[in-house]
Amino acid sequence: MMNILIVDDNKNNLFTLRTLISEHINEALIIEADSGLLALEILTEQHIDLIIMDVQMPEMDGFETARLIRSLKKTQHIPIVFLTAAYKSEDFQRQGFEVGAADYLTKPIDAPQLISRIRSYLRFIEQEHQHNYELENRVRERTTELQAARDELEQRVKERTAEIEQLSRQNRLILEAAGEGIYGLDLTGRTTFINPAAAQMLGYSADELNGLHQHEVIHYARADGSPYLFEESPIYTALQTGNTYQVTDDVFWRKNATFFPVEYTVTPIIEAQKITGVVVLFRDITERKQTEKTLKTAKETAEKAQLAAEAANLTKSQFLANMSHELRTPLNAIIGYSEILYEEAADEGHTNYLEDLNKIQMAGKHLLGLINDVLDLSKIEAGKMQFTLEDLEINTLIAEVESTVKPLVEKKDNVLILECDDVLGTMYTDATKLRQMLLNLLSNAAKFTENGKIRLTVHRYHQATTDWISFKIADNGIGITTEQQTKLFQPFTQADASTTRKYGGTGLGLAITKQFAEMLGGNISISSEFGQGSEFTVQLPVMATAEMLLTTPETAPDNVLLTEGDGVVLVIDDDNTSREMLRHYLCELGYAVATAVDGEMGIKLAKKLRPDTIILDILMPKVNGWDVIARLKADVELANIPIIISSNTEDKQKGFALGATEYLVKPIERKQLSELLEKYSRQHGKTKSVMVIDDDESMREGVSILLETDGWQVFGAENGRIALEHIDDVNPSLILLDLNMPIMNGFEFVTRLRIIEKWRTTPVIVLTAENLTAEQLARLYGYVETIYEKNHLSENALMQQVRRLLQDVNKLRVPPTEPLLPLLSAYR
Repeated sequence: MMNILIVDDNKNNLFTLRTLISEHINEALIIEADSGLLALEILTEQHIDLIIMDVQMPEMDGFETARLIRSLKKTQHIPIVFLTAAYKSEDFQRQGFEVGAADYLTKPIDAPQLISRIRSYLRFIEQEHQHNYELENRVRERTTELQAARDELEQRVKERTAEIEQLSRQNRLILEAAGEGIYGLDLTGRTTFINPAAAQMLGYSADELNGLHQHEVIHYARADGSPYLFEESPIYTALQTGNTYQVTDDVFWRKNATFFPVEYTVTPIIEAQKITGVVVLFRDITERKQTEKTLKTAKETAEKAQLAAEAANLTKSQFLANMSHELRTPLNAIIGYSEILYEEAADEGHTNYLEDLNKIQMAGKHLLGLINDVLDLSKIEAGKMQFTLEDLEINTLIAEVESTVKPLVEKKDNVLILECDDVLGTMYTDATKLRQMLLNLLSNAAKFTENGKIRLTVHRYHQATTDWISFKIADNGIGITTEQQTKLFQPFTQADASTTRKYGGTGLGLAITKQFAEMLGGNISISSEFGQGSEFTVQLPVMATAEMLLTTPETAPDNVLLTEGDGVVLVIDDDNTSREMLRHYLCELGYAVATAVDGEMGIKLAKKLRPDTIILDILMPKVNGWDVIARLKADVELANIPIIISSNTEDKQKGFALGATEYLVKPIERKQLSELLEKYSRQHGKTKSVMVIDDDESMREGVSILLETDGWQVFGAENGRIALEHIDDVNPSLILLDLNMPIMNGFEFVTRLRIIEKWRTTPVIVLTAENLTAEQLARLYGYVETIYEKNHLSENALMQQVRRLLQDVNKLRVPPTEPLLPLLSAYR
């Protein structure tokens, strides 16, 4: 039922209106008022849906009454239809609409028009009532949902509180079970807590130390007994500055007035951006000190023995070099005169002497070859081997080698097979040494093969940034056992004594070949099965350089030799103690370790070994650590190797800016080093991980719950800077990004992210609470995959998009190549 209020000072008009409306509209209740004041009184007491009001009334006309109706919150929405005489209709219509009239009708009343208008308004009012009813139902339903969500949130808070209490109990148990000493101090230096291990090491009970000034009890003097003021200690400095300090060599005093060596770390406690105290973690290093002393003594003894051995080895090499020259002079004479006598005997017909003279000549040449091998080896060991680098045609050299070795191959009814690339081109190397290597290997194959095939395969290929030549010499001779292969390249060593007796030789050929290959920047390898044959492979760079010849393999430091392990770590440090300590730690952790005494050697080893991690000292002579980092990061092949700075200096910012991955201050703790290396060994290969970047904690947690429910590992960050700081550790497969954040907003984050080659193809989904402008959309185009408005965020849509992007990650578009940093200024 609709309530219609008719207002007119003329009772005839009221009667006429009531009669017309009642006759044609059954669902209406008619309420009459003969003045504006009475109409206002009725409106305050009853619910009215429509007002039909005369304009000209005494005391208060229709316009004034309408203004008052519109001023009241309860009645301002009620439609008002004005009635006026026809001759005044235009002027009155203007005024009526100004005060909020919905319609205007003129007298005398047109009954059909009036009824039609009233029915239209009643329909609109009915629709509005229905809409309000539905809206109220939705509000009630939403209120019920919000109450349920509130109840659930309260339950989660209770559960989280219980978890925190449980965690607190666990932390207390961990503190009590820890083997290291741990205690806390307030701002005055008095003990607030101490764990059992610390109390036991100091000879006190925990109750005895709580509340005491810790420095005055356990830290009051140095090892020599001289006083140690609290203001001079790193603990006091940490309380003042809020910085963390690590001390590697200090002493603490026990209750019985004896001291023991310690290393400790002091970490400030910061609450609400204020320093409220510090936590000190210390360990007794008495055993380590004794071990270091023993190692130092053993090392000094070993160094003396090594120097003596090197001197003896040098003396031996010099003797061999000199002796070889002395032997070659008369031997050349013997060979020369035997050739002259052979020719003269042949010319004069003394055929009975020819066989003996030929034996003398052959024996002399064989002996000369042995002496040449000894001379070459002695030159290498003495560091006097000369190399002549030149351009050579590879096909020409192979033809010369084939011609030289062919008679030796055919001597035992063998067949020499050549397999070469169509285009081998030229190479820049020592032609004499390369020829000697190939002849050594081919002659060995011929020596140990009868009635078989010897195959020489030459192949040119490109690896990384270098062109290489591979020489493979394969035979189907007697082969070599696995045990024999371990000592194959040692000087004066053959497979076993029976091989020497049967086939002869000194065992120098392979040793020299290995030395030459490595000195020319290459390597040699073997694959063999006993009884089936052997295959030797020599790999040499197409362009040998003078730098490759600076250090011979045998005279290079023994740190190039690697022990077996799960990964290769290169340590670059000029301090012997640091190098040896790191080598000891790392070997115990199962890593293969190479060390270098300076930056130049470190760079060479990095190029040669391609280590998994580099531990680098900064303060070194000649080439310092900063220069090493810069050169490593400038090399495409080495740029991605993680670098851990190990130094007494704490200039971390410079190290990180140059590309260092981590920073350790000496002395290095074994546990810390182990954790770092384990961290980088885990970072190969992507996991099912998502990074959510949003300063709104509730939004961040909500999205995280969605993702974790679907099996994702989620890392949250409250702004772009924190996300960039942790992105390498998280290694995300996908990034969900808010745009409006403090410190670093989403625009700046995505721009900086795409500068980094590693992250250019990582999918980014933008979550934003605002409608983006055309300019902002243009800036994001090409950098992100999808943009969602937070208010319309659908769980299903989000999860489907996450799955699609990760499944299709290889099809992502190539990011734009234009400079990205200028884009940052527009949003700031």
